[in-house]
Order: sequence, then C-alpha cells, then structure tokens
Amino acid sequence: MMLYNSKQEYEQKLPDGILMTSQHTEEDYKYICENLIRHNVENTAGLLKKPGIDICLFLKNGDKVIGAISCDTFNMCMYIDVLWLDETYRGCGHGKALIYQAEQIAKDNGCIFAHTCTFSYQSPEFYKACGYEIFAELADYPDGIIQYFLKKKLS
Repeated sequence: MMLYNSKQEYEQKLPDGILMTSQHTEEDYKYICENLIRHNVENTAGLLKKPGIDICLFLKNGDKVIGAISCDTFNMCMYIDVLWLDETYRGCGHGKALIYQAEQIAKDNGCIFAHTCTFSYQSPEFYKACGYEIFAELADYPDGIIQYFLKKKLS
C-alpha cells in the first residue's frame, strides 16, 4: 500500500493515454471547480446560486479576534462552514448571537433552512440548544468519535 501525502507527486498511466497525476496549476483547479458549479447550476434550474452570498461575522475584543462564523448560501439554504469561539468567551451567549445573526441575514436573503455538521468532541449540544436537530450520524470514526449532521428550518 502506498501512502499519499499532498506534498508527494503521484502519477499513474491509465488506458487511452490518460494520466492521473497530483501535479496541477491553480488554473487547473479553478477550471474543474467552475465546470462543476456550471453543471450544478444548469441541473438545479439556477437554485444552486440562490441567494449566493457569503456570511462572515467576527467577534472582536479590541483588536483580538475571539470568534467567528462563516457560512455559504446556495439552494435557498445556509451552510455553517466554520463556527469558532475562544474558550474564554464560551457559555456567555456569544456563539448563539453569531448563529442567530447569520440566520437572520440568510432569512433576509431568502434562505429557508440552515445545516451544518459537527463532531462529538465539538459542539452537537450547542447546536441543539440553538434549535438544530440531528438528521444523520456517522459513527465509523475511530475512538468512538461521531460526526453529526444537523438542520434547522428558518421561519
């Protein structure tokens, strides 16, 4: 078995003169992403782009960042990609304030639901306290770690 590391080069010749390789340019990566997005937009009657805004809110104490939420919106939904709060400020309502403001921005732009995922060692209880419900679990990780998939209707 060959272990793969993103800094290693990988090449394999496939039939018909095709080469599978780890070598690529930024333009190569941009090209595949643009084509995947184009395909998805065409096959969702344009829903993939709606509302198509990024939501990124930061909490700062002076010049120090103490927390943030970063969300993508597509198909009339908001996906919470990153939510982090410095341990010193947890349990004070700041995380809920971030989520609720992101949800309001999403609703104001036509989103009808939100979703995210988190691990058992992160914050499933926090999301549940914010009104999210678990709709799926992936328990195949080692050491009893579970990944939770959560959703919430934005009404």
